[in-house]
Amino acid sequence: MKRFWIALVPIFLIGLLASCSTTRVLLQTAPTKPKGMLASPPLPLSTLENWQQSDVRQIRALLENTIYGTYPSALTLERIDQRLLETPRFDGSAMITLETLRIRNPATGVSRDFGLVIARPVDAPGDVPVIMMENFCPNTAVIPVPEVPKPQGDFMSCDGHGMLSGVFTYFFGRYISTPPIAMIMRHGYALASVFPSEFIPDTAEGGVKALDQFFADQPAATRTHAIMAWAAEYSLLSHYLKTSEGFSKTIAYGHSRFAKAALVAGAFDPTIDAVVAHQSGTGGASLSRDKTGEGLDSISENYPHWFLPKFATYEDNKAALPLDQHFLLALMAPRPMFLGNARRDVWSDPNGAFRAAQAASAAYRLYGQEGLRQQTLKDYDPTADIAFWLRPGTHGVVKEDWPAFLEFLDAHFK
Repeated sequence: MKRFWIALVPIFLIGLLASCSTTRVLLQTAPTKPKGMLASPPLPLSTLENWQQSDVRQIRALLENTIYGTYPSALTLERIDQRLLETPRFDGSAMITLETLRIRNPATGVSRDFGLVIARPVDAPGDVPVIMMENFCPNTAVIPVPEVPKPQGDFMSCDGHGMLSGVFTYFFGRYISTPPIAMIMRHGYALASVFPSEFIPDTAEGGVKALDQFFADQPAATRTHAIMAWAAEYSLLSHYLKTSEGFSKTIAYGHSRFAKAALVAGAFDPTIDAVVAHQSGTGGASLSRDKTGEGLDSISENYPHWFLPKFATYEDNKAALPLDQHFLLALMAPRPMFLGNARRDVWSDPNGAFRAAQAASAAYRLYGQEGLRQQTLKDYDPTADIAFWLRPGTHGVVKEDWPAFLEFLDAHFK
């Protein structure tokens, strides 16, 4: 009898977990064929001229006022310090430059300093494309050489030491913190790494406080929130790398929350040449209407610094949203865009991201391009203007992902 009751305990716990809507989502797998309604409302498409001269501006204003807050176009960036390491690293494949940059809001006079680490392929010309990375972890973990300075503040190190660091990389894959740098160098790309929490901390309390201070000149109702602030950091970095470092092309790469920021950066800065957005989810590539996974209210409650409070109010009436995420993706046209996903990452809603890409393709057709070519979520086509990647597994960056990223970049930049 005792063993009978012991056996009932895990059954009871499984039933309890299954009764939770969040757990039910986490136990699902994404479909391989798109399911659900067409993305709505439809894009305001008539002619290329109207799109470029009027529609793009109106869509950006809607995104600012509904989801992300004001795009801070007046921010400045200057170099404070620079140091070139003398010997190649990562099996002799990369030359490393360490820099300190200062981002400043002239309207408030507030500034933040942050580290930039650049890895360049050895013996490559200076104008190779550069992958800009905003990361969960400090640069000490992303480009792990002893000379990289640790950031100021109380941040998880992600360097493999300590329980939290080990748990983080176990669940999300070791490439979430340290990319395969030698592989990237062999493909002929430079890598520029920043830790965005040095600019706007990725915590509810610290993030809100930093935003209120840095953007105190803005009305509170539409004040720049963290996803938009990190997008502006991508944009400033792109301009700096092209004008001061001699790179010909910039690619905004991000995973999860920083994939959201990479997409917003591409939408608001047409000089960014491509975006690799891996598992961007709610507020990224995935549709907000008719969605599976993370809700607008739950994401805003857990991360109040990411989006305008107004965004969460549409949870119970999503039909009232004046636009959906296919509008954001459409602003990338005609530039190449990679949308990464995983079958068990239904919380990020791959199906919603695919349908958003389908709808955004209409903007690419204005430019005489196709956009998304795939008919299903699994027919990855790296040569397409919008490439959709769906692998087995869950949320994170694993060994299968970087070869797919690089195959996409090679198809468009080689």
